[in-house]
Amino acid sequence: MEFLRTHSVRIVTALAALVPLLVAHWPGIDWYGLAAVAAALLGAGEVAQRVEDGKTSAALYKTSPYNELAVIHKQLAEHESIHKE
Repeated sequence: MEFLRTHSVRIVTALAALVPLLVAHWPGIDWYGLAAVAAALLGAGEVAQRVEDGKTSAALYKTSPYNELAVIHKQLAEHESIHKE
């Protein structure tokens, strides 16, 4: 499941790229089936976008381990709480 969460947009993009190839390879393809595939890809794209939005939102609320100011601020806060009168 983690693979799908990590690579959802890539998977949807690869599947969407196959649709024109199928039409080019089999010009007599059933249009109802093609419409169903297109609708499924739109739905999968929406789900993939929501997954990406969720990952972005989660990342926005995490402090970067490389943020030196956050480390200094944390050290000062700990120092102040220890030496509080």
